[in-house]
Amino acid sequence: MSDRAVSDTLGFVFVFAIVLSMVGLVSAVGMTGLQDARDVERVNNAERALDILGDNMEDIADRGAPSRATEVKLQDARLTLDRPVEFVVSGELTSDPSVNFTNTYDVSPVVYTADSSDERVVYAFDALLRTRGDSGTFVRRPSFVLTEERVLIPAFVTRPDEEATTSVGGSGTFLIRADKAASDVLAARTDGQYDVNLTVRSPRAALWREELSSRPDVTCDPVVPAATPDSYPSVSCYVNGAERVYVVSTSVDMTFAD
Repeated sequence: MSDRAVSDTLGFVFVFAIVLSMVGLVSAVGMTGLQDARDVERVNNAERALDILGDNMEDIADRGAPSRATEVKLQDARLTLDRPVEFVVSGELTSDPSVNFTNTYDVSPVVYTADSSDERVVYAFDALLRTRGDSGTFVRRPSFVLTEERVLIPAFVTRPDEEATTSVGGSGTFLIRADKAASDVLAARTDGQYDVNLTVRSPRAALWREELSSRPDVTCDPVVPAATPDSYPSVSCYVNGAERVYVVSTSVDMTFAD
């Protein structure tokens, strides 16, 4: 009987230890999975908010709205009006290269960065990108028309307001305020065929090359690495022999408010 009692006690201890270890394992794995799912959903929410920002920018550019405000909820994240990237749109008459135009735009991207990961959501030049490290994808394609029949480039130039708050972070609900500053048709060419070039200087130049080169009438050069630590890599893409070319610029002053 005494041997049986010892066996029962040891059995209880072993079973109890197994149960505790399983509870600890499930809790650890479950909490990690729950945290990962929550982080993904936070970035998904930021992606949806910046997609709405894109719609609001189109209201300003196409529908004459003087301003728009877009609500973004942050939780352990940061929203930044980043250092400008450069878009250069140029073209020359195929039959006479002396007839040409060049328009350069310095664009401050709106960037959402999660504190718990290296994921970013970036709005720039009417496009929305979601990146992780050096990889990424366009979740909102730029509203360009790049064909031999017609080239239409709506240039959305986001820039800091004079007294702008250009970075907010932590947790809370913030507004991205956009006020229309200027709008102009900078190129409207229908007097012959034009060879058009779009050059992008950006830390995401490789993603821009992938996006633009996917269009049937567009040819892109290889990405040129940054020349200095303070500069960006660049890529140039071409549409040759375009019959009509339109470049429309809309400048928008941006600031963040709580």
